[in-house]
Amino acid sequence: MKDVVFSGHQPNFLPYMGFFYKIYKSDIFVLDDDVQYTSREYSCDDGVRVGHNSNAIRIGDTRGKICVPVSYHFGDKINEVRICYDVQWKKKMLKTIRCNYGKHPFFELGFSMIEEALNMDYENLYDLNRHFLNEIIIGFGFTARIVTASADVPTGLKNNERNIFQCKSLGANVYYSGAGGGRKYNDEDAYSENGIRLEYSDYEPVRYRQYHKNDFIENLSVIDYIFNCGYKIPEGWLK
Repeated sequence: MKDVVFSGHQPNFLPYMGFFYKIYKSDIFVLDDDVQYTSREYSCDDGVRVGHNSNAIRIGDTRGKICVPVSYHFGDKINEVRICYDVQWKKKMLKTIRCNYGKHPFFELGFSMIEEALNMDYENLYDLNRHFLNEIIIGFGFTARIVTASADVPTGLKNNERNIFQCKSLGANVYYSGAGGGRKYNDEDAYSENGIRLEYSDYEPVRYRQYHKNDFIENLSVIDYIFNCGYKIPEGWLK
């Protein structure tokens, strides 16, 4: 019987290429929209902090970020977080992107996708992020089935129990896990007892020709890759 590979992640804002590598490696990918939203950001190597509503882009020869302002209450789920429109952030974000990527080889391809999504004026952050993810997945031609946790596999379970429930409910027998936190938190015996094989990601930061000739900056938002390379699947992934 052919393996059915499952993985998932919280629906982040224009995430980095490692997010899409998990989709590329999966048959089924779940967007965990029904877990608690957190404003906590993680720090990049050079101190720039990004989170659910922000991500890193290249600004000249340094790492900067773009951010969607949001409104939420402590305990809200990701799919309950609202976008704030009482400040003129869209025009500023588009200007920042145009100023820093306008001369890149695939600028029009990436910019039209971003502009179209922002002009939808989505009420919730999840809907905007899902729009971006859908367009990028189509662009790359990924074939994974994308499901939404709250609609397709609703559960109050957490951590390992949640992952196992999602795998079994969706008919998967392989759980494709991140290597770092996964090895630390996965209960490997529990997966085995439920007939699920664990596989850990072999992702390495994608290196590609960036428009700027100075040092390469890794793990930027996927839009940096699209502006530079279009929707070409990285050669290392194909191997």
